[in-house]
Amino acid sequence: MNLFENLPLPPVYYHGREASYWREDDRGGWIKINEGAVRLFVADNGYAKKAAEEANAEADDCLLRIQSGQNVVYAAPLAGYASGDYEMNGKLVLVTESPKFLESKAGEWPMLNRLFAGMFVDGAIDQRPFFYGWIKYAMLTFRSGVWKASQMLALAGDAGSGKSLTQNLLTVMFGGRSAKPYQFMKGGTEFNSHLFAGEHLVLEDESESVDPRSRRHFAAVMKTLLCARDQSCHGKHREAITLNPLWRMSVSLNDDPERLLVLPPFDDDVRDKIIALKVAKHEMPMPTGTPDEAELFWNTLLDELPAFLAYLETWNVPADLADARYGVRAFQHPEIVEKLNATNSEDRLLELVDLVMFRGQDEPRPWSGSAAELERRLTDDQCAYRTEAKRLLGWNAACGAFLGRLAKCQREFVAGRVTSRTVRGRTVWTINAPDNDEPNEPRWGVPCQEPAEPPQLGQDVRASLGLN
Repeated sequence: MNLFENLPLPPVYYHGREASYWREDDRGGWIKINEGAVRLFVADNGYAKKAAEEANAEADDCLLRIQSGQNVVYAAPLAGYASGDYEMNGKLVLVTESPKFLESKAGEWPMLNRLFAGMFVDGAIDQRPFFYGWIKYAMLTFRSGVWKASQMLALAGDAGSGKSLTQNLLTVMFGGRSAKPYQFMKGGTEFNSHLFAGEHLVLEDESESVDPRSRRHFAAVMKTLLCARDQSCHGKHREAITLNPLWRMSVSLNDDPERLLVLPPFDDDVRDKIIALKVAKHEMPMPTGTPDEAELFWNTLLDELPAFLAYLETWNVPADLADARYGVRAFQHPEIVEKLNATNSEDRLLELVDLVMFRGQDEPRPWSGSAAELERRLTDDQCAYRTEAKRLLGWNAACGAFLGRLAKCQREFVAGRVTSRTVRGRTVWTINAPDNDEPNEPRWGVPCQEPAEPPQLGQDVRASLGLN
């Protein structure tokens, strides 16, 4: 047996799909090299480049062993992972770059504290526990490398309120890398390999109008990205492979109804998967009127991030806001929910029904019939709202789909109004007249409590991530 056969293989990996080699550089990352360069590299590791008599050169035999034993199906950065090789779903992958996570350090963070208080405290509703809890569990996931399902964080408010600034801070906390998923999430492309290089999936001021079907497609993709450990990574002209990225998703948008349509409907299917915070426009804690002032403000916030992260390590999510799956339960600010529900197709259908069927009646009786009968009634030439109804019910089976959502809805003033029964294989819908009592309180959302100052990292948090 040749002595070289007992030598360990050098730190070189072969990417069969690209017919390329990868070796570690002096900074701990990985670089792509061609076959000539890799032969020089293995020679430096003790393998002869010249053959003895009729035998292959040791370097050539080494390359064959590398192709057989150190071949990878993926060679690129991967969200949440330090550089190195990993086995995922029975395949070897090579992570070529590491995220740059900040080290936490006890200290003060007055500017961040003022920034977040101004953004997230809305009268009696303090949204900071949801924001802090979402970040805390994201950092626990990144630090431990243990995957955990997460929610999408939505920041809705006026321009200049700090939404984009906050997303930039999140990117720094989450390792310094981000990716843009919107085109993939709305179905604009089937390729998503670029997402796997960023721990922070960022949607920012997406202004494209979306119809109900697109919004529900968006919701389905959102659930897959955030609630499934195995993700299909599909690059152009590449075969899809399954990887296990660690990432979090945030979206910033204005809070007018049209812009809010980027979000999926807050129905029972996605309500627990979205934290939607109202961001108030407020005076920044430092001057930002000039480029120099803005840069000083940004650098001050960056300097405080290690102290903020140290605070979160000892801060516990209040017991009544904790969630076993996500760490912190979902929350949607009442005002955002109110505005978004005003644009929901099913709510608009119910409003049209109230106007056509029940308006002006002293003792209105429930309406019963099929979805097709209701559609004909609303789009009849004699109906004053036929134009809006035709626009709303512009796709096949829309009326039945909206009625089905209304029947499942548990929101106050909607729950119980729409029911269905099957008669000889035909679905018959019953719509009850609305209650004439006007609400005096917000319909959705509850105030949250001021976050406590817990002294230690919660053992329940550590146990849920397998850190004990």
